[in-house]
Amino acid sequence: MSNKAHTLTDVAKAAGVSESTVSRALNNSHLVNDKTKQRIQAIASEMNFQINTLARNLRTQKSNTIAVILVKQSEEDQSASEPFVLSLVGAIADELSRRNYDLLVTTVTTQSLHKIKQFVDEKKADGLILFGQGDDIHTFKQHVDPSLPVVIWGELADELQYITVGTDNFLGGQLATEHLLAQNRNNICFAGHLSFETEKRFAGYKQALRNAGFHYTHHLETHFTHEDAYQVAKSLIASGHFIYDAVVAASDSIALGFLKALNEANIPIPEQVAVVGYDDVAVSAYVTPALSSIRQDTQLGGQYLVEQLFKKMSGAPCESVVLATNLIIRGSSEAN
Repeated sequence: MSNKAHTLTDVAKAAGVSESTVSRALNNSHLVNDKTKQRIQAIASEMNFQINTLARNLRTQKSNTIAVILVKQSEEDQSASEPFVLSLVGAIADELSRRNYDLLVTTVTTQSLHKIKQFVDEKKADGLILFGQGDDIHTFKQHVDPSLPVVIWGELADELQYITVGTDNFLGGQLATEHLLAQNRNNICFAGHLSFETEKRFAGYKQALRNAGFHYTHHLETHFTHEDAYQVAKSLIASGHFIYDAVVAASDSIALGFLKALNEANIPIPEQVAVVGYDDVAVSAYVTPALSSIRQDTQLGGQYLVEQLFKKMSGAPCESVVLATNLIIRGSSEAN
């Protein structure tokens, strides 16, 4: 079969079915059985036929696109190139691909958060997945209309009306600190910039210390970049003010920056200083020493974000999801 198809009618004639059946098959509708669907799709491919998605979208008032929006207060906030965010966006993309949806990734500032409604109103996207709640939750609560088809990555809070998917940040901070305490560490610092979600991790760190009978807290202000964490640690080491025997980092990026500075200073890890990160990005298992970390399951997170969003878009009941919060122990915090 070599004729090129220009319309659904051409494909329908070649397949011996109706135009509506062709349309459903090419849109992966469950109304067409798999065998017929595969045959029609093969014929359409052989005839170099593609659906005019623009015309279809105008007709159905759908874009078949989901927008992932990273909301940032400043350049120091997590960016779309940060390993954890990339991993989670990749999982979202895979899940959307299975549903024959396209992915649009963009960033907006907290000052323009109120404009996200335009993505839906102007048919740029059928639904929205937002990152960055932790950096300015008050702006999120003010400008994110829970009636919108939107799901947020982040901490569940009682007063929030929109749907979230995330982990238990308090528990994560507590687990990391309890593990270090069990390694007989008694001068543990917390490294990270405090926002809504990292404040929860810091609170978990403090609770673990109190439970163990310690009354100190050490907070090192560090942004979510390898470089800033590296410079903070390097400066403290050079000045002789790095007095800690363990670090609970608010992210793996921060933890990896500390590992680099400690390694360069020939400070043995974990013998002299133990380090635990947060997120468990893929590279954590391949650095030296391998990084212990609180795992946020990006594959499962991406699936739940998309699943809850599609429920929201269809009007079906949906709910916030709290993923399991687990500590992955590696060489940076526990000697072999």
